[in-house]
Amino acid sequence: MMHPALLTTLLLSIAAPAIAQEGAWTYRDDPEPVALSYVPPGLTDPSVIFTCVKDSRQLVARFPVEQRLGVEAVDGRWVDDVGRPAPWPVSVTIASAESRTTIPGVADIDPQGGGSIVSVEFADRAPVAEAFRQTGVISLAAVGGVVTPAPAPRRSVQSFLRYCR
Repeated sequence: MMHPALLTTLLLSIAAPAIAQEGAWTYRDDPEPVALSYVPPGLTDPSVIFTCVKDSRQLVARFPVEQRLGVEAVDGRWVDDVGRPAPWPVSVTIASAESRTTIPGVADIDPQGGGSIVSVEFADRAPVAEAFRQTGVISLAAVGGVVTPAPAPRRSVQSFLRYCR
């Protein structure tokens, strides 16, 4: 008979490559803020993370883009090519099904990669959030980069949005 810990390790090592090949959505409801994130196939870091605080009715999406807006660090702060310190204002387009909106967001240096991290806040009652709840499909674009994760399980999206309301 195989030791339970060895069996668990074996099963996880078999399952991990399958998850990495398919990509995976994860809903975490503790601790706050809750998070709904997607890790693309073959990667270990999420390509998009949605967070919210209970009953806030506001969602925050964070996603990486390849373009690095910061060109140098000055006195410990990153600045762009005209000398403005981070975070930098950007336009973010969020789309789901037939809904699409372009709203203000911000970009900052991606400390783990060579690009930038974009953050955008929007209401859970926005048509694009409702379309995401219905379809599990979402796309985010800013600064020349687009993140289009695989469709999310509707149950995870609905649980996440219900928490935010």
